[in-house]
Amino acid sequence: MSTTRSMTDIAPTVAALLELRPLAGATGSPIPEVFSDLEGAERIVILAPDALGQWQLERFAEQMPYLTSLCSERHLVLESMMPTITPVNFATMVSGCDLDGHGIRSKDMSFTCETLFDVLEEAGLEGAGCGRETYTGGQLLARVAQIDGTAAVPDDAGVEEAVLRIAEENRPAFIIAQIGGTDDHFHRFGPTSKRMIPKLREMDNRLERMVAELRALGYSGMIVADHGQHDSGNPEKGGTHGTDMDEDRLVPLTWFNAC
Repeated sequence: MSTTRSMTDIAPTVAALLELRPLAGATGSPIPEVFSDLEGAERIVILAPDALGQWQLERFAEQMPYLTSLCSERHLVLESMMPTITPVNFATMVSGCDLDGHGIRSKDMSFTCETLFDVLEEAGLEGAGCGRETYTGGQLLARVAQIDGTAAVPDDAGVEEAVLRIAEENRPAFIIAQIGGTDDHFHRFGPTSKRMIPKLREMDNRLERMVAELRALGYSGMIVADHGQHDSGNPEKGGTHGTDMDEDRLVPLTWFNAC
């Protein structure tokens, strides 16, 4: 397995790449491998397939040929913050802080620290937060960003449309997007179920399309999940997360350059 870093390292890496000042309160640091490869990037995007942990990537690698190919060239493993839930870790991605630092336990809460969007605004730049209306992407990220990327249609296709439209029309320096369908299906069927395969193939195709278009628009970026999932052991409930189990906590990180 590749070197393990922390989810707190994502925001400092973005800040360093965009030549922003360091985030006050961030406990992480720029990731050398990512910074070295993406140095000089004018725009950064984070695409986050929700709950797609390292365990799921390894188990279903053949069903995700595009993501697997990216990871075969550039790959690190991150440790998600505790508890391993969505609002906590998306808040960490944009702040560099753990729960005690950022204060976000649920998607309707307010940050108790500064975020990338604050330092972007200070530098005269803009950022976009994208996701479905009732998800963390819409209720937290879109709320605090300069550009509201709430999807007009409440599915992953709607998020894809929002990201690409904003990238083309607004060209913000930073975009972060929650792609939530994987988490929904893991919860429903369980993270080891073969019934996940169509959704994983769909997600992989979506990432390939999005990365190709974003690269052409001048975006370099990272693909990283917020957390993983494990089987609940309850036949009436598929997958769950929130623990410090490796299945919940370890997530893959890969990255790509603009054209």
